[in-house]
Amino acid sequence: MSEDSVATEPELGERTRPAPKVEQVSRGGPGVNALQRAESHTRSVLKAISWRTLGTVDTFLISWFLTGRLTLAGSIAGLEFATKIACTCTSGSGR
Repeated sequence: MSEDSVATEPELGERTRPAPKVEQVSRGGPGVNALQRAESHTRSVLKAISWRTLGTVDTFLISWFLTGRLTLAGSIAGLEFATKIACTCTSGSGR
């Protein structure tokens, strides 16, 4: 090679490093972020029911702790559940 050349050959005995490997990122495989996938209607309904149940149990326990009365705590949790369901049903989510 001439001295004007940009690329040079390694001298004899000189060590060269291999180029680092670039790995392809899989798209659409099991590693895809869950937010990027469409959620099924059944899964969405089950999540809503489970979160509503958890919220009602939480309201019941806090009410029981604050009042010390199971019947009052049950009434508060029942009222909270009814209002949340009524608001959900009348929100008109467009689906």
